[in-house]
Amino acid sequence: MTASDDVAAPKLLEEYRLAGGYAQTIPEISKAINISPRGIAVLSQWLSELEERWPGPETQGRELARLTLANALGRKEARKSAAVQALISQFDTAKNTSSRARWAAGNALYDIPAGVEYFDQLAAIATNREFGPDRQMVVSWLAKSRHPNAAAVALSQLDDEAVQGHALEVLSKLRAQGVRDRVEPFLTSKNKWHKRSAERIVRYDES
Repeated sequence: MTASDDVAAPKLLEEYRLAGGYAQTIPEISKAINISPRGIAVLSQWLSELEERWPGPETQGRELARLTLANALGRKEARKSAAVQALISQFDTAKNTSSRARWAAGNALYDIPAGVEYFDQLAAIATNREFGPDRQMVVSWLAKSRHPNAAAVALSQLDDEAVQGHALEVLSKLRAQGVRDRVEPFLTSKNKWHKRSAERIVRYDES
C-alpha cells in the first residue's frame, strides 16, 4: 500500500461506520444487505471526490475502493440520491478510471435504475464509443428509461460490436417500430442472443 492508501482507506471506513455502516475492510462495504440514506450519501461523496480524497495515481487500493463504491451504490435505495451523479462521474474522460470500474458504474446505474431525468447524460455515455464495452449496461439502461428517444439511441449503436447485443435487446424490450430493415441482417446471426432479439423485434415491428 502507498502512503495515500494508508490514510484514505481507514478514513473511508471510519466515515462509513459513523454513518451507521458495518465493515472491517473496504470490500465488505458492497456486501451490506442494507445501507442507510446517510451511508449512501457518504459513499456517493467519496466516489465523486475519490481523486481528491485519495490523491495520487490509481493504485490497486484506490481502484478496489472505486469498484466497491460503485457496486455498493447499485441498489434501489440509491435512486433518489447523489449516487446516480457520482456513478455518472466515473465516465469522465479526465478521470484515470479502469475499464472494469467504469463497467461497474454502468451496471450500478442499470441496477438502481437511474431515473429518466438523467437520460441526456446517459445517452451521451451510451453513444460515446471511446468507452467501448464499458458502456454496455448504460446502453441496456435505455430500455428501463422508457424515454421517447431511447430506441433511436439504441438504433444508432447497432453497428458497434462492443454494444450490439445490448442495443438489440433494448429495441426488443421497447418493441421499437420502423427498425425492421436495420435489424433483419441479425436474423441470420451466429450469435444466438443477437438472433433471438432480432426475431422479437421483427415480430413486433408493425411498420
